[in-house]
Amino acid sequence: MAFWKKIIVAIIAIVLFIGIVGFLVLPAVVKPIAEEKLSALLHRPVTIGKISINPYALSVAVEGFKISEPSQSVNPFVAFDKLYVNLHGIYSILQRKLILEEINLINPYVGVTRKNDGTYNFSDLLTKNEKKPAAESKTEPFYFSFNNIRVTGGNVDFSDGPYKTKHTVRDMKLSIPVISNIDYLAKNFVQPKFSAVINGTSFELEGKTTPFLDSRESILEINIRDVDIPFYLKYVPVKMNFDLKSARLDTQLKVNFTLKKGKEPVLDISGNVALRKVILDDRQSNKILRLPELKVDIASAQPLNSDIHLSRVSLQDIELAVKRGKDGAINLQKLVDSPPADKKEPAAKEQAGKDEAKQKKPLKFVIDELQLDAANITFTDEVPAKKTIISIAPLKFKASNFSLGKDALTNIDLSLMVEKKGEITVGGKLGINPLAADLNLNVKNLGIRTFEPYFTDKVKVNVKQGSVATAGNFSLASDEKGAPRVKYAGKLYVSNLALIDESTADDFLKWKQLYFDSLQAGYNPFFLDIKGISLTDFYVQIMVNTDGTLNLQNIFGGAKKDDDKAKVVAAAEKNEKEEVKEKQEVKQDETAKNIRIGTVTFQGGTIDFADRFIKPNYSARMLNMAGSVKGLSTTESSRADVSLKGNLGYGSPIDIKGKINPLVKDLFADIKVDFRDIELSPATPYSSKFLGHPIEKGKLTFTVEYLIDKRKLDAKNNILIDQLTLGDKVDSPDAVKAPVGLAISLLTDRHGQINLDIPVSGSFDDPKFRIWPIIWQVIKNLLTKALTSPFALLASLTGGGEELSFAEFDYGSPAVSDINMKKVGSIVKALKERPQLKMDIEGYVDLENDKEGLRKVEFDRKIKAQKIRETLAKGEAAQQVSLAPEEYEKYLTLAYRAEKFPKPRTAQAAEKKLPKEEMEKLILTNIAVTDSDLRQLASRRAENIKELVLKSGDVAASRIFLIEPKSLAPEKKDKVKDSRVDFKLK
Repeated sequence: MAFWKKIIVAIIAIVLFIGIVGFLVLPAVVKPIAEEKLSALLHRPVTIGKISINPYALSVAVEGFKISEPSQSVNPFVAFDKLYVNLHGIYSILQRKLILEEINLINPYVGVTRKNDGTYNFSDLLTKNEKKPAAESKTEPFYFSFNNIRVTGGNVDFSDGPYKTKHTVRDMKLSIPVISNIDYLAKNFVQPKFSAVINGTSFELEGKTTPFLDSRESILEINIRDVDIPFYLKYVPVKMNFDLKSARLDTQLKVNFTLKKGKEPVLDISGNVALRKVILDDRQSNKILRLPELKVDIASAQPLNSDIHLSRVSLQDIELAVKRGKDGAINLQKLVDSPPADKKEPAAKEQAGKDEAKQKKPLKFVIDELQLDAANITFTDEVPAKKTIISIAPLKFKASNFSLGKDALTNIDLSLMVEKKGEITVGGKLGINPLAADLNLNVKNLGIRTFEPYFTDKVKVNVKQGSVATAGNFSLASDEKGAPRVKYAGKLYVSNLALIDESTADDFLKWKQLYFDSLQAGYNPFFLDIKGISLTDFYVQIMVNTDGTLNLQNIFGGAKKDDDKAKVVAAAEKNEKEEVKEKQEVKQDETAKNIRIGTVTFQGGTIDFADRFIKPNYSARMLNMAGSVKGLSTTESSRADVSLKGNLGYGSPIDIKGKINPLVKDLFADIKVDFRDIELSPATPYSSKFLGHPIEKGKLTFTVEYLIDKRKLDAKNNILIDQLTLGDKVDSPDAVKAPVGLAISLLTDRHGQINLDIPVSGSFDDPKFRIWPIIWQVIKNLLTKALTSPFALLASLTGGGEELSFAEFDYGSPAVSDINMKKVGSIVKALKERPQLKMDIEGYVDLENDKEGLRKVEFDRKIKAQKIRETLAKGEAAQQVSLAPEEYEKYLTLAYRAEKFPKPRTAQAAEKKLPKEEMEKLILTNIAVTDSDLRQLASRRAENIKELVLKSGDVAASRIFLIEPKSLAPEKKDKVKDSRVDFKLK
């Protein structure tokens, strides 16, 4: 009994000793030692308020713990109010493992400071306490089991000196029911639960993990609400050129991490992420993005396997402002600076790229459903000369089954409004890998004016109104080389178009509707097939401006004259483009062979012509223009039938018909154009300016036939002017220097018509060949010829080839020769056909030769007079006297004797008998010819011509005038005798 008492007493004594030592001695001894050792180790003051040890419960409690900064600042480095640890002693002893039954940390605090040099307030601890790693040795692992781990009331302050920012963690809570590497416990999940308020944002983390198994399986639930993203942007390592004024992030994520031995790690994220209240501007405070909410539901995201599967992405009421600057850069591209270029050597860079490509798995990206509701997009473009702002609102977009997988197709549904009027809807399937599409497109009332700045630098017009509409199917595929293959089939409308000349603000082009029926177009290969094109109620104005320029030249003239920079750039690029052009020509020839247009119809057309340069102004209007072109094709042998009718004004018909093929490489045309009964009096401004006479009346019929084949032109131009009557002459410095009235009279036949046939032929390969300049030159030549060579013009008009402006006579004779009789006949014919013409006749003589001619005539008369006298003396009639050769000397002698001039005599004073030659010489010498004789000869010549003209009965005497010449001798003409009669027309 005494033995057991001793044992009991000993046990009680031991227990009491342990209690006294544990409760009283150890806390008092450990506290100062711990403070001293920790202070020395950490190089910071360490204070402990109280240490409590329960030797019976095997628990320790440390209260009021604080590690101060070396500078003895007010805020501690590390502190907590209480740390309680309870050891499960029996199990620890029995199992020879560390088993903690409870760990409880109350109100811990950590103060972290990053200095301006980038170091932290604890950086010295990392360097001063570094030890060389011990050699690895295989030892039995240390087994433990920590249970009921709790941290409550935790706080962290992080002061970031470089960014002058403070971060806070408040009300931090952590609970871990158990964490152990003991075999039978390691199989159980460690289930941590963490919550805190970080910078005012609620953060929750809950999960489970097996950190001590080979699988390393971990499952975490991360719940974050209302993260202020702009607060953290300063830590992004790239320069940002925007101002994110507001953005809130919410997450509810489940993260599953598994690492099995011998296999790749698996990280799987699911849940949802929401981005709210996004307000983003550029550095100039210009609005870029307003995003009330972006919500992403993640089905499974495995970033380590490049596999992302989103179940739903939704954006609500987004407002986006896109701007293209004058340099062509998009503002969205400038929000973040590009990373610096890789400085690796090209070979190293290429090898690194290959290695990365081998290691990197192809991205698998799937979105089950994507929805964009009520988006508002504003596009501002400063590249055109006139700044453009296009509003797209509302925009709605839905997509399902989106994937980057090969041959995957996404169902899309897009609808949007452009400038509150234009409606665009797109629905169908879209593929990314490879690029593919099968989409139904519907466009209604899309305003052309919205896009005016994109073409007015090339076409100088303002769009008053007009809209585009289309409905069809758009398809996109890739050929065997990966090049895109595009097709579109549908209908196209351009309605209510009205274009205004930018420089004059006058109407230029209008139509009610341009309709493309059954339009089919494609690229790779190129083709265009249109069943029909119809243009209804169209209007075109062609105008000569006050400065003499044609409005078409100004409108389609391209860049302005002073745009030297553009010209220089164009010239610099010309050489490069020429080579490209040569290579493309073959390809263009091939692709251009696939165009077919069934029928093009025109209806209700009006074409206005106005000339504001001419004074007074001139205008004309073509009305009721209607017709068709059937069978246009790029097939070389095809010919399209052309038929177009209308009126000039309200009574002059226009008819155009024939065959054309403008789509082949070398234009083919076989066209006949008829303009009939066009009133000429409205053209008085032109006739006054260029002819010097107004037009009182007249009508024009103009017929042209053009055959263009293989770049050669054969043209027939027939101009018929009926009853042209000019008014009195007016002064005009631009008038042609020619007798217009005479020219008109020359050209006008007895029916009052001027009929001109002007053929033109040539090759378009000749750079100097121009059709209308040739025609105008022919007309000017006619007018000039009326002044310089009216009879030559008359001869060409009447089909004669001889020169009709004069008639030559034998010297000394007024008789009209047979040749001149023929000329007179031609003149009579021409005068008959042109009753407006009058003719002056002027007789002339050759002062020398005609004088000799008259002497010879008088000499012959004197000799014949002797025979007549002899015949009459015999009582015979003397009607026609002729001298036989054997009679000549007889009658010469009688004539010589009859002359009264002194004659040579013999010594006996008798008349000397002379030889024949001497007698002739003396008679001729003594025949006197005066100017009066010559003038009478000239007059008789003119009278004889007039008599012949009037005898025909085709020309009235009132149209023929004998003119007394100013001199007996005419103006010299090359190879023309002076002994002649000249004709002048008027």
